[in-house]
Amino acid sequence: MDFLDSSFFQSKEHSQRLPTPAEVRALSGDEKFQPPPVIVEHLNLLVKFGPCVTIAEAQCLWLIRRILGDKVPVPEVYGWRVDGLEVFIYMQLVRGVRLKDRWEHLSAAEKTSVCGQLCGMITSLRQVKQEPSDQFIGSVNRQNPQDIIFLNMPAHGPFSGIKAFHDWFSSLPQRFLPDSQKFQDPLRPLLPDDGPITFTHADLHQGNILISQHGPPQILAIVDWGQSGWYPDYWEYCKAAYTCSYSGEWRLQWIPMFLAPRPDEHVAFAEYSMQIGAV
Repeated sequence: MDFLDSSFFQSKEHSQRLPTPAEVRALSGDEKFQPPPVIVEHLNLLVKFGPCVTIAEAQCLWLIRRILGDKVPVPEVYGWRVDGLEVFIYMQLVRGVRLKDRWEHLSAAEKTSVCGQLCGMITSLRQVKQEPSDQFIGSVNRQNPQDIIFLNMPAHGPFSGIKAFHDWFSSLPQRFLPDSQKFQDPLRPLLPDDGPITFTHADLHQGNILISQHGPPQILAIVDWGQSGWYPDYWEYCKAAYTCSYSGEWRLQWIPMFLAPRPDEHVAFAEYSMQIGAV
């Protein structure tokens, strides 16, 4: 797939084609299972590739940029390729620094500004909604949820609704027990089956937020949408808390500035995640 209306193909300077998968591999020279992205400076291009990369991530980037524009900044996607077992996503090289690399050098006022920007972006992201008559839990292209906590679980989904997803999620810790040994789960009531389904980044940590390198911190892009999809509305908070220190300042002071804490749901989420080995 090539997005011929993207800036890459519209620019006279970028009239040449995108690198082939073989060319990207040659530039990488990295045989890791999850190789780092390849940067092609003169094309203003970043190529994310590997067997764990999905077309759904490219579709998500296209969707967010098309619907929300600059309200939720993401790299512009130029196209994708599938070669063997690997997916290659060609996207804009965003020239910023990771929030985690600048965070300790920011003042309290600047940190508050960043969290305020994130709050506005999350609010905008929640404007992306499913058809009321066709709701589901899963990836943007209607496949099973791509969250990393399910990496070692048998693929399952998409789910017809929140209850079906919760019943499956809560069953995972007891999946190997015979029926005679299964017990009534005291945590299951903490997961509400009547909440909204929202479009969720599902990996919102400081390493996935790119900001300006100098001056007042401005968020340039939110990246790494590989786990994104449609989840219960509490999922964004639980995953943001999952990616950082339990008793750290980021979780206790700053995350609540852009994501409403969901303590009950987090208790169940954290316990289930631990029991299935997703720690």
